[in-house]
Amino acid sequence: MSEILRSPNGNAIMLTPRSGSHSLALAAMQTFWPEIEIQQGGHPAWYFVVQQNWPEDGHNCGIVVRNPVERFRSMCAHRPERTLEEHLAEPFYGPLPKGNFARYFRFEDQLNEAAEWLGLPTPLPQEDASDPALKPTLTAEQEARVRELFADDIALWQSLQP
Repeated sequence: MSEILRSPNGNAIMLTPRSGSHSLALAAMQTFWPEIEIQQGGHPAWYFVVQQNWPEDGHNCGIVVRNPVERFRSMCAHRPERTLEEHLAEPFYGPLPKGNFARYFRFEDQLNEAAEWLGLPTPLPQEDASDPALKPTLTAEQEARVRELFADDIALWQSLQP
């Protein structure tokens, strides 16, 4: 099951943890559903996004793709109750779902394009960013393990580079 943010303009984004999902969901909530009261804590998508099976035929759905090594480091910082070894053994956020997406957006430099595609105002505010001090520095062996775990994501991310 995946969380898909549907915009009133007919476009949608599959929300990818640690890849701008919080910023996109909060902006959508404030823009499209301002009557929903935002509670402190938790992910804003919990208020309006329904989990559904993927792929879904006939829908204009995109996905934001982040450098998988940096996404992993951000995951570790976001889930500090787990050790690095626990994250390497079983990542809290797994690889990206497979699908024939209508659009692919690079987290590093196309997050505002994703927001515009959904009809959201830009620039998109940065929300729920991980504390850089909590991001682990990976040894060569640890990074190799991350690259093994997320091999398909790395291939996709590399294919999207300009």
